[in-house]
Amino acid sequence: HGAAAAWGWLSLARQLCDPKAYGLGDHLVQAGCIRVAAGLMEQHPGDASVQLKGVEAMSSIIGNRVAGLDAFAEVEGIKLIESAMQTHPEDTTLQTKGLKALSCGIQWPQDLQEKAGYTYTRAVDLTKQAMARHGDSAELQAEALSALAGYLDKLHCAEEIKTSGGEGLVKAMMTRHSHVHSVMTWGKIVLDGMGSDRHWQPR
Repeated sequence: HGAAAAWGWLSLARQLCDPKAYGLGDHLVQAGCIRVAAGLMEQHPGDASVQLKGVEAMSSIIGNRVAGLDAFAEVEGIKLIESAMQTHPEDTTLQTKGLKALSCGIQWPQDLQEKAGYTYTRAVDLTKQAMARHGDSAELQAEALSALAGYLDKLHCAEEIKTSGGEGLVKAMMTRHSHVHSVMTWGKIVLDGMGSDRHWQPR
């Protein structure tokens, strides 16, 4: 039992969804596996590896299945991801996967967002917190900037992203990772979306 067994089950569920291998995602949704994954995350909140596998497994089981999204909304999966990110702020991989999963929420129909308890302002805040805490991770910065670009494009929420020094944070990370193409590309899109100077260059 315990965390190791939970980790193993979640890892297996993720593998079974892999379209290159088994492609059993539809069957796992029908079998109620999203509820099981959510339950395992709830049982082991303090175990970062279980939380990470939970986020990955739920993302894989859902895929682009409406039934999967519906089941995810029912177990309030968004709150589980937010809680995992808040409980394990130092875990770079969990933060990266978590903010990426949260950014998918803006693509969902409005009724599913409400059912899932999805609030984009919380997602934006968690994304900025992860950026500030993990300045050394170019991979996290690229994912975070890509997520912020998505929020700006879909929701025109420049003010929410600018608050609490958002623009300075974006520029600081572009300066720190000026050699990383994806960070620079997404950073410029975010600056543009915020109405800032998109031709700004790190000194």
